[in-house]
Amino acid sequence: MPSQTETLRLYTGLALHREDWSGQLLLHIGLNGTGRAFALASLAAGAAALFLEEDTAQLRHANREGCLTFSVTALDEALRALKNEIRQGRAITIGLTGDSAQWLQEMVERGLLPTAITASQQLTEAERASLRILQQWGAQPLRANGLVAMTETSQSIETQLQAVISEDTAITLQERRSKDETLRTQLTDDLPHSLQERWLATAPTLFPRALSRAYWRSL
Repeated sequence: MPSQTETLRLYTGLALHREDWSGQLLLHIGLNGTGRAFALASLAAGAAALFLEEDTAQLRHANREGCLTFSVTALDEALRALKNEIRQGRAITIGLTGDSAQWLQEMVERGLLPTAITASQQLTEAERASLRILQQWGAQPLRANGLVAMTETSQSIETQLQAVISEDTAITLQERRSKDETLRTQLTDDLPHSLQERWLATAPTLFPRALSRAYWRSL
């Protein structure tokens, strides 16, 4: 499974970059470890996200770990599902397998404009060419530790906070639920409480068998 700490870090960056991702489309290239953590982070943030991945083994990992709502092999199928969830403001992560450069070129030809674009692997020149067009149209390239800077103007979503990510461990899932309730009463004032509350409400669904919980605490 992706690290809760990395997932929380990326989720926090997304949530601080944009308070409400409901109804917004994220486009990401790569489903390596950071890519899978970013998929969970985008679910926590409430975004509709499309993940391009050529390696079917990585796609299987993402599906098995619950990082993807489902995966498809055709752009039309992905767009139909995304359109419905975006209209209803619901979070979804869709994995699209195949040639990423081809999919990106087709997105440009169709005029598909995501709110933000990210990547967790090195990009080919063909991929960068399409991403530059999307950026010219208004898509925001985002970067962070583990996320590739696609252009010199890629905006960092790294968090510079007077707080640290800590981890609380329970012995049973019942105790984990109880301790999560306690954590909700001990939120740090260094971050918006709504951001922390959303994480503590969503994390159990993203990591259903985890006895540990990553959370922010004051220094």
